[in-house]
Amino acid sequence: MASGVETVTLSAPLLWLAVAAPIAAGIVSGFAGRSISAKGHTALATVSWLVSLLLLFPALGHALAGRVVVDPFYGEVPGLGVFALFMDAVSAILALSVVLVSLIIAVYSRPYMEHRFEELGGGSWGTYFLLYQLFTAGMLGAVLASNTILFYLFLELTLIPSGLLIALYGYGDRLRVALLYLVWTHVGTLLYLLGVFISGAYDIYVPDTGYTVAAFTGLLPLALIIVGLGVKMAMAGIHFWLPYAHAEAPTPVSALLSPLFIGVGGYALFRVGVGMFQADWATLRPILFAWAVATMLYGGFLVLVQQDVKRLFAYSSISQMGYIMLGLSVANPEAEAGAILHYMSHALGKAILFGVAGVFIVALGTRNIREMGGLLGVMPYTGSIALTGFMLISGLPPTLGMWSEVLLVFGYAKWAMGLGLGLFLLTAALVAAAMSLTVVYSFQTFRLVFLGRRGPAAERGGESHASSLIAPLLALAVLGVTLFVAAGVLVDPLVDFLRVVYG
Repeated sequence: MASGVETVTLSAPLLWLAVAAPIAAGIVSGFAGRSISAKGHTALATVSWLVSLLLLFPALGHALAGRVVVDPFYGEVPGLGVFALFMDAVSAILALSVVLVSLIIAVYSRPYMEHRFEELGGGSWGTYFLLYQLFTAGMLGAVLASNTILFYLFLELTLIPSGLLIALYGYGDRLRVALLYLVWTHVGTLLYLLGVFISGAYDIYVPDTGYTVAAFTGLLPLALIIVGLGVKMAMAGIHFWLPYAHAEAPTPVSALLSPLFIGVGGYALFRVGVGMFQADWATLRPILFAWAVATMLYGGFLVLVQQDVKRLFAYSSISQMGYIMLGLSVANPEAEAGAILHYMSHALGKAILFGVAGVFIVALGTRNIREMGGLLGVMPYTGSIALTGFMLISGLPPTLGMWSEVLLVFGYAKWAMGLGLGLFLLTAALVAAAMSLTVVYSFQTFRLVFLGRRGPAAERGGESHASSLIAPLLALAVLGVTLFVAAGVLVDPLVDFLRVVYG
């Protein structure tokens, strides 16, 4: 056990209440059904996430000041460790990302799902928001869990609701896609769980004791954990479910699946793999580094050949998970901080981009890039917001993505300089190519969609047909730029924490 940081125990179970608030709102929506209007369901979901954010404020203040915050409501489960919720500088960034994106996409959901319900010939707002709230609250609980089994339970809470959202409200052969999604992600979760059971690696953090760091060994259980969570992250080779699920899910759900859900697997990999299996993780570092770069390149090259805008963004998410794995494979404080911060920058950027895809669907009636071109003239606000999304995932200023990429590059360089000149040059070339590919596909897509000669879609109307979708996306873009300026609030405590606890 190791800690080395000050611990604060909250006077009330605010972390549990922050998770419970959206769940309670979802249950009310589910039971109320048609007795509440669409605006009422949306308001209920939005208020519940505002309440969740307010409940997290005291913990966020302590965590971003370098302390560990423990919820007072916890207990030991015989044979499985201590089930508690806690927050530190790492989980603070993920929790904040989940809450903010879930809040804003809840607002986005009403005008988009009105359109989708019309296409489907009807739909239940109560059912939609029940499933939405369970899905998003499960992710919040997972990133606050102090125990690998508790993490699993929260992750399972996300699985059925997200699968049903695809099956009920998705596109294409949505039942087959939902089944593919459920099977693949459940297999990944079971592999993770098997690795945890074999090793006995249960407690990430124990109240009054500290962090479990470098306490476990065993390449077999670690390999099971890596592969299982790699499925969740859609790493290259085990990614097959993602392009179907993210492309065919209803667009608000795509805006949650792609940036938030898959990144939670990377968070667990950091806590368990990097933190609890440090010696064996170091042994696997070259393999994981190669896998990370391969994922960045594979996803990026496949982006370049996509004509469906949602499928394009789905493959981009595969590439972006390579960034997170890059930071985890290097496993020094700077690279780890870059990986954690990239979760937030990708969450904002990809939520924007999937939201923009929703604007195309509602306003233009198409997802086909071949029909687009010259849209900036008729959709100037959408184009500006999309540009911010591309900048966030490409690591360009003035967006938060620049700082996550700077940290990743700096952490990589510190590690690679110990490899010798030849390997340093080879790995540097690969990392540079992979990161440059993101810039290439981002601005190639922007050029094809918004610039050049006007395509048929530009003649069908402008963003006035989907004006109610613009404001939530603008809020995400403003957050991405604001956090560029205020990044020190997140970065400094994060790097210091990682140095103290994980070394």
